[in-house]
Amino acid sequence: MPHCVKAVNEGKLSLASGNIKDSPFVCGGFSNWKDATVAFARHEQTTTHKKAVEVLVTIPETTRDIGEMLSTAHAEGKKISGQCLVTIAENIRFLARQGIALRGEEDEKDSNFIQLLHLLAIKQPELINWMQQKTSKYTSAQIQNELLSIMGSSVVGDIAAKIQNAKHFCIMADEVTDASNKEQVVVCFRTVDEKFVCSEDFVGVYVVETTKSDTIVHILKDTMIRMNLPITNCRGQCYDGAANMAGHRNGVAAQILAEESHMVKKNKILRDTLDTVFEISKLVKFSPKREAIFNRLQSELALSTPRFHTLCPTRWTVRALSLQSVIDNYEVLNALWDTVKDSVTDSEVRARIIGIEATMSRFDFLFGAVLGERLLKHTDNLSRTLQSPALTASEAQQCAMLTCETLCMMRSSESFDLFWERVILLQEKYGVQEPLLPRKRKAPTHLEVGSSTGYFHITIKELYRQQYFECLDLVISAVRERFDKPGYAVLLNLESLCLRLQKKKSTPKNSILFLSTTTMILQMHQDLKPS
Repeated sequence: MPHCVKAVNEGKLSLASGNIKDSPFVCGGFSNWKDATVAFARHEQTTTHKKAVEVLVTIPETTRDIGEMLSTAHAEGKKISGQCLVTIAENIRFLARQGIALRGEEDEKDSNFIQLLHLLAIKQPELINWMQQKTSKYTSAQIQNELLSIMGSSVVGDIAAKIQNAKHFCIMADEVTDASNKEQVVVCFRTVDEKFVCSEDFVGVYVVETTKSDTIVHILKDTMIRMNLPITNCRGQCYDGAANMAGHRNGVAAQILAEESHMVKKNKILRDTLDTVFEISKLVKFSPKREAIFNRLQSELALSTPRFHTLCPTRWTVRALSLQSVIDNYEVLNALWDTVKDSVTDSEVRARIIGIEATMSRFDFLFGAVLGERLLKHTDNLSRTLQSPALTASEAQQCAMLTCETLCMMRSSESFDLFWERVILLQEKYGVQEPLLPRKRKAPTHLEVGSSTGYFHITIKELYRQQYFECLDLVISAVRERFDKPGYAVLLNLESLCLRLQKKKSTPKNSILFLSTTTMILQMHQDLKPS
């Protein structure tokens, strides 16, 4: 028989001594073919044949290799461990997403994290055995923090990709002290997507030892670097009014603006005036004692004048109102400085008050305050109008052009003469120093070009006339620049086309041509992208 011969040849079976009946089927050879059927039937019942079938057929089919059995058990264990780890991660994600604490107050077994795992184990029986392990359960506080960190990095990566697609962004940051008395900085980004939907995304809370402006600027730069966001794409900043954030010299806004100054203040008189008004706002509004004295002096000296309005450097709709409140309360503010400067014990605050008092006595500040109020009241109205959610792109452009036309009407000698008369009347009323011509200074020889002499203003009015027209030109050009961009022209055409289609009116040929041309350009741009 084949099984018997194979078993003997492989050494898995040996013939018992004296077993002559089985030898022809194993080693001697079978020759009695006359009685073959009977001989084969008799051999199948022998012990030798049964053992050969057992070692070659039965045992291999009913048993497996030890190494293979161990490998299969290991793979099954890995599968169960992976499923349990995924359940633990989903548990942590759910608690973090809902803002629920993971740990318990005293006994860890009563924590929200462990109790939620027991609840999930009802539908996942293998999780019960997993939780009964003494080690390698992946439920420790360290593992929880690591998983939360990985999830946070993934979320920040998605937010970074979203901001990169939007390209331009606005930085939003604020400092806060938590319940454990630790200083923290919250960082957010504001973007506008292709559908013109604004979104604000929180990216992290950073623990700091100090909330100085340099530290916060370092955090903001580090955040932008890690998210691969160029600072050149930053188009706005949003902070609170604290000195470390909004300081005009070393504040966070000033330092970021120094690196990416798309909205830098270029005129010196207006810049210095706004900085001084902001400093006045801090001295009055950030001190309850000085604000109470201001209110008392206002009721005594100028009861009919409006209240003082704080200037916020991050809001563009209250600047004219703040400048007007300074002009109306000029006498009250001077009386306030005289009252409090000798009673202040802090030498730094006293120096600031003396500096503000000296600045307000100069003609440049009064001129800048009146000029700023006259110009910014128009831009404030424009900013307030542009914030309307129902405003269309064409309406926004019309409002901007109307503002520019209004400002251009002020750009005349007659308008300046009327403005100058008002400034002189206020200068005499408030006892401000008379304006003086600056000293004629000759440029160094190595900086001179040509042989002609430099130009110097002959009269004071001529000097300030130049400042008046320069400020007007800067404001007009800034407004026009915002609405005179190729991208805005695309928006106007698309908006016009969509509105006409919605109203079921005939579409102009130029809009159809524009749409087809834009589609072709976008398709070419898509085809040229590397695969």
